[in-house]
Amino acid sequence: MRNKGFTLLELLLVVTILLLVFSVIGSVFISELKGNIRLKGKINRYIEYLSVKNQLTKQFFSKIEKRKTNFKLGSDGLSFYTLYPIFFPGAVRAEYKIEKTENNRYRLIYQEFPFIDENLGGEGLKKMTMGTFDKITFTVINNGKEFKNYSDRKFPQTIKINMDDEYFYVTDGSIK
Repeated sequence: MRNKGFTLLELLLVVTILLLVFSVIGSVFISELKGNIRLKGKINRYIEYLSVKNQLTKQFFSKIEKRKTNFKLGSDGLSFYTLYPIFFPGAVRAEYKIEKTENNRYRLIYQEFPFIDENLGGEGLKKMTMGTFDKITFTVINNGKEFKNYSDRKFPQTIKINMDDEYFYVTDGSIK
């Protein structure tokens, strides 16, 4: 008479094979999940970079050059007059301030003042944080020369933005 069941050895062998298959599938799944989390972080970081660059580009193209000094760049940020406001209607003074945080990172704060007041580099009435970075600097490029400090009636040809060693350029359209 023939038995129709499985032996204990056959059952143990099947369970062992299934455990191996599921452990491989599980490790691949966890690895992909970690990769997706890293990718999401990179995407969010680039969204932050591009939002700074895009806002600055729009404001730079809407520049106002009607005062004695219309653009100012220093180690703590840049300021200028623009017709592309974020908070107030009409012409505004736009301030991009760099502040060091307690954990040695840098916070970029956008500030806006609703008047063209000859007070470049001052405080704005409305503020928003645009991002926190390991490194952020602004550099002006005019006639092929780079400047870390710049103050003039005329806007520069190019602003170079370094955010976490990713470089972005905002031009006035005059470079050929």
